[in-house]
Amino acid sequence: MKILITGNLGYVGSELVKLLRKTYPKAELIGFDIGYFSKNITNRDTAPEIYLDTQYYGDVRKFPDALLNGVDAVVQLAAISNDPIGNKFENVTLEVNYESVINIAKKAKKAGVKKIIFASSCSVYGFAEEDARTEESSVNPLTAYAKSKVLAERDLEPLAGDDLL
Repeated sequence: MKILITGNLGYVGSELVKLLRKTYPKAELIGFDIGYFSKNITNRDTAPEIYLDTQYYGDVRKFPDALLNGVDAVVQLAAISNDPIGNKFENVTLEVNYESVINIAKKAKKAGVKKIIFASSCSVYGFAEEDARTEESSVNPLTAYAKSKVLAERDLEPLAGDDLL
């Protein structure tokens, strides 16, 4: 099994990679991340790349098609998730968190990838005054980050089918 993880060097990605390596010890794990925070890792034993077979650095907005060759599953985690930054740079947030997700999903489907896992967020529901929200609750995105997740969910759905997602 060959698994590609975008955003593997982020907060969630670094933990996911460790879990995938433990759960699928023989899988080929490939990371793709821009590496904004990789220079901040000071302990070699905690560097998320040590759990990967290959680490690629790049911007998901310019994702190379060739990385999808032979890939069985793509886990899409790459995102601008800081609300103040996302709101200040809304266009870039939409490009990274929404447009690139759809672009990579379309490329993956064309390349024969069987599974795409997209990390959305409970922030799509906005402020909840009363009951907890469920997947059936209406969305009310309040930030650029949340809006980008709603748009990505909406446009991923038609790509899903028996052979993908």
